[in-house]
Amino acid sequence: MIDRVVVARIVRDDGVELLADGKDWLLTAINGADAPVYELFTEDNATDDGVTVTGKHVKSRDLQLDATSLAVAQNPVFRAQAKSFFNPKHTYKVYLTYMGTTHWLSAELTAHKVPNQKVNIPQTWSAYFLAANPYWQSVDDFGQDIAAITPRWGFPYMDHPTYGVLVDVANFTRSVIFEYDGDVPAYPTIILTADDAVTNPKIIKDNAYVRLIDELVKGDTVTITTNPRSIRITKNGVNVLNKTDRGSKFTALQMTPGTNTVRYEADYGDNNLHVVLRYNKQYLGV
Repeated sequence: MIDRVVVARIVRDDGVELLADGKDWLLTAINGADAPVYELFTEDNATDDGVTVTGKHVKSRDLQLDATSLAVAQNPVFRAQAKSFFNPKHTYKVYLTYMGTTHWLSAELTAHKVPNQKVNIPQTWSAYFLAANPYWQSVDDFGQDIAAITPRWGFPYMDHPTYGVLVDVANFTRSVIFEYDGDVPAYPTIILTADDAVTNPKIIKDNAYVRLIDELVKGDTVTITTNPRSIRITKNGVNVLNKTDRGSKFTALQMTPGTNTVRYEADYGDNNLHVVLRYNKQYLGV
């Protein structure tokens, strides 16, 4: 059965929200949410027919949302709410639920309308957004500890006379398989936490890696940001990019559609590491 719920939840950077969920406000139109605009770069061929594609990219996204109030008697309240909520001095996150799927994106308000009209008809508003990053993102960030110990207590209680009681299972392979169903790559933030001494920790995906040439002690935290717009590695909040192995490739640690295997190691103390990957899946449309 098709989920008929269509909801827009718009969150301003100061935490104020406006909800169009069919109670006070009803969403009446969505434009620009289904797919972004693509751009191809070409050059004419000099000696044969056609052109050569020299590049392509996904442009920023324009998004328009329209809504109407559902209680004419509350028009003064609803109008005041919409007028004060939409403000170009703020930034916004737009959460959109359509046919049972909820994704979100960050956006700038480019224009809005809260029109004057007859006071005895429902109040309406229209909001126009520009998303510099055109991809919709999953609500969950899929944080997972590669080194996690999986609890195995169960019911009914079992106690083997030779092998004892199975309490938990540690991930001694130091690797995790991620099934990624996004449309385009996602760039994870990777957080390493040391329970004891660790020498030169290394994160590996396929044939690429990021390796920190440094000694960690108990309580140290290393954060690796792989997004090409903000590549960074810090130790306890301090930039340590100058301590990375020259062969390190941050963006190559991206999650790509399909199966991804990520593992870690260290010259010493890899069993003292916790490694958590966090990323939002990226989608072309809702």
